[in-house]
Amino acid sequence: MWATHTCLLLLLIFTSNEAQSVLFKSLTLSVEPAEEVERGTNLTLTCDAKVSVSGGYRPKYSYIFYKDFKMLQMIQNEATAPGMTPGILYIPHSRAFHSGKYKCEVNVEEKGTSSNTVNVVVKGLQTPQLSVDRNVVMEGEGVRATCRAEEEQGSLTFSLKDGEEELYRDEASKGSVEKMVSLKPGRTATLSCSYYINVADGRLESNSSNVVSVDVKELDILPFIKIQPSPEVIEGDTVNISCGVNTSLGNSSSLSLQLAKDLKILKLNMKLTPYSKVVLASDAGEYECNSEMDNVQKTTSANLSVRELFSRPILTISPSEEFEMQPFTVRCTSSHYVSERISRDDVKYSVYRDGNLLTPGAFDGAYTDTTGNRTNGNYTCIAQVENITKHSQSHSFRAKVLVSTPRIQVTGKVVLGRPFQIHCFSDRGTFPITYRLLRNQNLLNHSQVSHPGEEAIFSSVISSEKQIQEFSCEAQNSPHTSPLLSKALNATVIVPVENSFLTVVPSPDDVTEGQDVFLICSIMKGTPPISFSWYSSDKDSPLNSSSVISNYSTHILYSVSGEHSGSYYCKAMNEGKETGNSNVISFTVRMARWKKSLIGGVCFVFVAVLVVVLVIYYRSMRVGVDINGGAGVWSQRPPDADGDTEEQNVEYTEVLHPQADPARVPLKKGTETVYSELQTPPEGFVAVY
Repeated sequence: MWATHTCLLLLLIFTSNEAQSVLFKSLTLSVEPAEEVERGTNLTLTCDAKVSVSGGYRPKYSYIFYKDFKMLQMIQNEATAPGMTPGILYIPHSRAFHSGKYKCEVNVEEKGTSSNTVNVVVKGLQTPQLSVDRNVVMEGEGVRATCRAEEEQGSLTFSLKDGEEELYRDEASKGSVEKMVSLKPGRTATLSCSYYINVADGRLESNSSNVVSVDVKELDILPFIKIQPSPEVIEGDTVNISCGVNTSLGNSSSLSLQLAKDLKILKLNMKLTPYSKVVLASDAGEYECNSEMDNVQKTTSANLSVRELFSRPILTISPSEEFEMQPFTVRCTSSHYVSERISRDDVKYSVYRDGNLLTPGAFDGAYTDTTGNRTNGNYTCIAQVENITKHSQSHSFRAKVLVSTPRIQVTGKVVLGRPFQIHCFSDRGTFPITYRLLRNQNLLNHSQVSHPGEEAIFSSVISSEKQIQEFSCEAQNSPHTSPLLSKALNATVIVPVENSFLTVVPSPDDVTEGQDVFLICSIMKGTPPISFSWYSSDKDSPLNSSSVISNYSTHILYSVSGEHSGSYYCKAMNEGKETGNSNVISFTVRMARWKKSLIGGVCFVFVAVLVVVLVIYYRSMRVGVDINGGAGVWSQRPPDADGDTEEQNVEYTEVLHPQADPARVPLKKGTETVYSELQTPPEGFVAVY
């Protein structure tokens, strides 16, 4: 018994620890009774999963339904033997709103899979019903219209029409919409409505609703307008304009009457008094009488024609352009007038400049003056008959400015023999201005300048400095005046440098060590400042450069030595040009005189010492010394056969040895001792000490 229970317990433990597995075989979505049905049909969507599980494993699972790829519903369940229960989605009384693409998904524990996609189409929409709160209204009153399609679901877009004219469009989340609308007066409106719904494959539109008739009665407040004494008048006449309504509504307190012209309201309340005005030609035009009652407006218009009593004056200035100090005339005239009302003399004129009256008192329409700065300005004129005045257009007048005395100057630098530019210009003067270049009062060239900032530019060449003052220029811009002459041209003239020349001090043949050598570079002519440069023939770069206000400059070679020997030249330049190389001067630096004297002295001492040494050496070479001045004799004993030396007398001569000691050396000659100045006797001789 105990053994049996033990086996069952072990079997249960091993069975519970066995790995559980799930295998999806298929998942299908089906629609009943069909995928395409009429509205009102009950739909059943079945999501059937075929899943294999191990042993008696009963996993938990869920079904998820999607419409147009958005989650619609989730169903959770637990599997039972032998399989899983299908998921079912019920759609009772289907509507177009339910049309779309459906699919389902099954999830078992942590695994899942998706089904096929089914396109469901629900055909047909409910025909909407239209109703209004009343069928007869007065102009200006609104009608409340309600459009219903309550069997439909989702977002519906309603449209209300009066005949073919759409009155409004509105979206509603429920199956009806209500709107207050205004209708055109004096007619019977025929109202209808419809709606549409957006589905995945497009838009479904409903049939049109029933038609509802609404009688809109016109509000009788059309105004009248009267212009007295006549709609055709002459300037200066008084005109009265009145407005009214020819019905009992004209006395209603809710009725208002207004007079307007050109979008401008002339009078707000026309029910009490008319609008009165002494008219001008500018008052002609269309006048409107506007009536308003309960948000209803009606308009009646009339045209007023106003004939000019006299025309608007025209101002003319002649000549229209004139130079200073010349006469000009301002005229003010009206081209026509109503002869049956006034004569030409009844029109009075006034001329103004910048708002200031120029013609006080009587004036015949013409004003004359002399041009100048004071006459510049804006001119206007006024024509007046009794209390009617008319202004001309403004006319700006500026006297042309005579050219001022021209000025003449050069641009850049004037270099002899090279072209340079001459500028002629004036500080003031009306364009165009003609400039003429003169040389010694003879015309060389001319130029016309037409724009501000321009100058007359001429080109010329001179060969001497004085010729610069031969130039002048004329300026003229008016045929009524003579040309104005400038002063003579005054400018600095640069004479180019010529013929640079190098001088060396001291003379090239007398240059010795330790001296300062002056390299003087000069030119024949040239305008300062002059830049001088000195060169050595064996170098490309200059030894030195300097700029001076003179026609020469000096470079100093201080304390020259042998390394300064060589050839030298110089160059000169100014703003005009650069000269070529100057003459080349060569010199050799000679030894200094004191060095020559020193070397001579040293040589003399050396020779004297050499003579003395030679004399001493000569004497030391003798064997003995003759007391009376004879030659000395060395004592020499050649060795015999026994090795003894045999004394012989050999004559010698004293010679000064370079390392000889001036002390005398004793020599033996027989029994007589003699001395020699040679420290070491020649080879083979014996000195005796």
